Amino acid sequence: MRKRYFKIDKLIRDKMPEIMREQGLVLNPRVLDHDEFIARLKDKLIEEASEVAQVANQDELVEELADVLEVVHALVIASGVTMEKVERTRQAKRLKRGGFDERIYNAAIEVESSNTAIDYYLLKGYQEIEKVENKAGQKFK
Repeated sequence: MRKRYFKIDKLIRDKMPEIMREQGLVLNPRVLDHDEFIARLKDKLIEEASEVAQVANQDELVEELADVLEVVHALVIASGVTMEKVERTRQAKRLKRGGFDERIYNAAIEVESSNTAIDYYLLKGYQEIEKVENKAGQKFK
């Protein structure tokens, strides 16, 4: 019988090797060093967040958010910080900048070319556009 191979190339949960072996799969696992573990946790966070964006119902949303939180917890521990510190920082940012309670969405900004804030938007890779019209009918050049 012909064997088939699939590239996985990602961090997996601790009990997955055992579960996969019980399914008759042959793994090629290795234990990551600290720096690579942090890097792969960051990749995993992006993967899980992307899966949140793809859910079709509330049950799937709960499952995917649980995965996101598991990765966040692992990243917090591996980075040597605490969830309490993360939570304090979250609360401080909420006090200073607000949360998302008001559901505000910003389609674009208009800024004078002499404003140094432009450097921030260019550095962060925001796309410069000619103009956009938002839902309220306001136009930006």
